Amino acid sequence: MTGDRTASQTKHGVLAFLCYLYLLLVVASPARAAQVREIKEVKVAYPPSMASVTLMTGIKQKFFDDEGLRPTLLIITSDLALKSQVVGEIDYTLFGGGSGLLAAAQGLPIKSVHLPHKFADLTLVARPEFKSVAQLRGKKIAISSFSGAVYTSTRAMVSAGGLDPDKDVVMLAMGRENVRLQALFAGSVEATPLPVPLHAVAEDKGYSLLADIEGKFEVPFSGLTVTDKKLKENPEEVKKFIRAMVRAGLFFLNHRPESVALYMDWLKLSKPIAEKGYARSLKTVSPDGLGKESAIRTQLDLIKKTTGKEVKQEDVIDFTLLRQVLAEMK
Repeated sequence: MTGDRTASQTKHGVLAFLCYLYLLLVVASPARAAQVREIKEVKVAYPPSMASVTLMTGIKQKFFDDEGLRPTLLIITSDLALKSQVVGEIDYTLFGGGSGLLAAAQGLPIKSVHLPHKFADLTLVARPEFKSVAQLRGKKIAISSFSGAVYTSTRAMVSAGGLDPDKDVVMLAMGRENVRLQALFAGSVEATPLPVPLHAVAEDKGYSLLADIEGKFEVPFSGLTVTDKKLKENPEEVKKFIRAMVRAGLFFLNHRPESVALYMDWLKLSKPIAEKGYARSLKTVSPDGLGKESAIRTQLDLIKKTTGKEVKQEDVIDFTLLRQVLAEMK
């Protein structure tokens, strides 16, 4: 009897210890609590292009999971994405560069809260027989749309080459960069602006690099947009998304092998092309999400020309939560 009682006491003691250990690990541990918390799905409209490399890095490295967020990606046009966001059908978009800033200036209740690129690093790529921008007179240039960074940058490169973008060339809106690249390869157009690393894909096939935009006409390439309503009602969630984006940008800049592998897997590139693209991306991806001040000013000047009214940065951009995140990450 004594032995049975001792065994029973031992058993109860072990169970009590295991319960204590469970409570210690699951309830008392912040790390464990973070693991078991609910993951919230958020809908994110994005361009499937280099403008979204920070977003894709964040997803690949599970930085959004760390924040309790799971992005569901939607590929739609910038205009539709921004309008859908305002009516609550989309939580975030990555169209906060040219298109988003212009839409905000025209009265859409949104703000850009994180700029993942310092500027739009675009190169005007042409068929092999063209060796200068001047030779594109009367020729077709494929662009994404008649608004945003690609359009304004293309106009700037054409103008710098001595041509009038309104009279001397024919611009065709053809959408995403991979579509434009295939149109160039097929001979449907004579030139198109391409970001890294797709310009290197064309160069590797013998196509001509006629001009690039760096230092000439820099504008924001993309930006994280949030509605004014969401900023007011759910700033903590917005901070979580921003934090994941900042971590992703820093990871991209400081982890070459993983970032090159992302290029290879996501864009189906060879390693040499991915390496070349990554090296150039180091100049454009922002380590803090604040973009580049001169590029923002240029974009605001463009908006003034388009709308006819003066636009202040605070009218279209709100870095309040981003600055809080940066301070907390120090």
